[in-house]
Amino acid sequence: MKPEDELTFVREGMAALEDYLASDLVYWPLRPFSATFPSLSLGGLLESLRRLEAFRARLPLPAQAELETLKVQLEQVREVHRTRYQQKLERELSSRLDAWTWYLEDYERHPEEVAASYPAQAHIRLKIELLLEEGERLGSDVEKIRSRLRALDQTLRRNWEPGPFLWEEALQASFPRDRFWWLYGRPRSR
Repeated sequence: MKPEDELTFVREGMAALEDYLASDLVYWPLRPFSATFPSLSLGGLLESLRRLEAFRARLPLPAQAELETLKVQLEQVREVHRTRYQQKLERELSSRLDAWTWYLEDYERHPEEVAASYPAQAHIRLKIELLLEEGERLGSDVEKIRSRLRALDQTLRRNWEPGPFLWEEALQASFPRDRFWWLYGRPRSR
């Protein structure tokens, strides 16, 4: 997404966040933007905020100020609705981890076909990492998820071909290789 679209996604997501947290949905359609933007989720919001921070210098000053306001707003909602926020985070973590597991299982069966979609699938792995970081910050018990993720990462590493950063160069500083290694290469197509 372009930075201005990313900012619109965060703005609309923040406008819907309290309703989203009160709902049973893990992925909330952002109407009337549902054809343009992905569904709202905490992982999607965290990823967009991280990406916007990377693009901060490119944003006009009013957009930079809006970004700060949106981050403060998220912090306030997080504190006021802490329990619902943590529950939603844990449900999304489980959902994203299942999706990542399925992707890697598909890769094991059909590496030539599945490896090509890796750059798009890497967003799932990133959201898992950002959700884990957020969960740990909030005091959630995420060790079982971390353990399961370590096993999945071992599977990926066995088939890993190191390479250049997957996305725009401007994002690279926000996702350093030592921590976000899966964004620097792709699985072998064997």
